[in-house]
Amino acid sequence: MAFRPSRVQYFFGSRARFLYELISWHLRNATHLRFMNYGFDFDADIPPPALQGEDEAERYCAQLYHAVASQTDLTGKRVLDIGSGRGGGASYVHRYMNTREMIGCELAERAVVFCRKVYDGVEGLSFRQGNAMDLPFDEAEFDAVMNVESSHCYPDLSAFLTEVYRVLKPGGRFLYTDFTPPKGDPKLARQTTMAALERSGFAPVGVTDITKNIVRGLEQDQKRRTSEIGNRFPFGTRRAISLWAGVPGSWIYRDFAEGRRDYLMYCATKPVAAEPVAGRARHFSSTSTKLMEPEPALMTLCSTPAIRR
Repeated sequence: MAFRPSRVQYFFGSRARFLYELISWHLRNATHLRFMNYGFDFDADIPPPALQGEDEAERYCAQLYHAVASQTDLTGKRVLDIGSGRGGGASYVHRYMNTREMIGCELAERAVVFCRKVYDGVEGLSFRQGNAMDLPFDEAEFDAVMNVESSHCYPDLSAFLTEVYRVLKPGGRFLYTDFTPPKGDPKLARQTTMAALERSGFAPVGVTDITKNIVRGLEQDQKRRTSEIGNRFPFGTRRAISLWAGVPGSWIYRDFAEGRRDYLMYCATKPVAAEPVAGRARHFSSTSTKLMEPEPALMTLCSTPAIRR
């Protein structure tokens, strides 16, 4: 079979970490760029959230976090955002969803440095460096855990899900969204992820296909993305960055638009009578690693095709 770039998962494992460290350094002074996701456009019958002026420019990226976080009530909750990137999502959820405390956990050291500079002084919002597959937190610390468009970079999905389960309180929610791999049947990929979540201990999982909303988000945000790429990256790198950013015309965008890949949103609950995760007693060094019953609103969101996360 002839080689096709769309059959290769470029942004994975150590390559992904290198890429995000490099981008974090390159954009270290672009403090207005606070998100790194494909964005989300609500269906016409669902009113979009009212945003503060400072959030309007990256509306579609913020709306992806809004859709994911809205699957449960986070008011007064302690929430962990794994793969927090440039911190825009953690900041958005903390401010708009009224969390008691929001912690962003990110592997890329330069991204954590950026977040600590940009969000310094925001009460209840903090950032910590850590590996998603070996989280630097104790058992049952969080009421909810979020993971938005990040897990496709992780070498060991099962280890990641085991860690999420461990740090959640019984009855806690895992609010999770990502896209299927660039090769293979997207329906089979969905089944594989659902099975992995249930093996990790989560109760029956709700899943929503939000691919069409992602496609529209990329289309609506095309002008801004293209402008930022043209202004901030050398000519010879723009094609690769456009691919990473999923701009219309890239093969990643075409995969979504033409049905070769799905973008899925999951709603998972750690059972109230959850058993401890065997063999996962924590032991931390003095330095960080470098480099319930479903709520009615949640069940409605997870079963409504109009919401795509």
